[in-house]
Amino acid sequence: MFECKVPHRRRLAIDDIAGHSSRIAESNLDAALRFLDAIESTVDLLCQYPEAGGAVPTTRPEADGLRAKLVNGFGNYVVLYFVTTETIDIARVIWGGQEIDRIALHWK
Repeated sequence: MFECKVPHRRRLAIDDIAGHSSRIAESNLDAALRFLDAIESTVDLLCQYPEAGGAVPTTRPEADGLRAKLVNGFGNYVVLYFVTTETIDIARVIWGGQEIDRIALHWK
């Protein structure tokens, strides 16, 4: 039987989602709500198909195994995640223009 992985959202990812949705809501509340729904549908997809996102090329040791998936319907935003034996570990949700090698992956 096929089992879905459980999503885990790191504190940084939660803060990212809140920040992006707040910025979107400043000009379009409906779009912000669609963004939140799109995040959830993207995470649901990853829980079912962990390899749906591509491997992220980086030389950072703490980013070994990092994967990326565009947010469904919001292609300027990217979910960065790790696949573990039981979870989809959502590390960050970034705007596509952010430099992956320069962002924090862990709460400090």
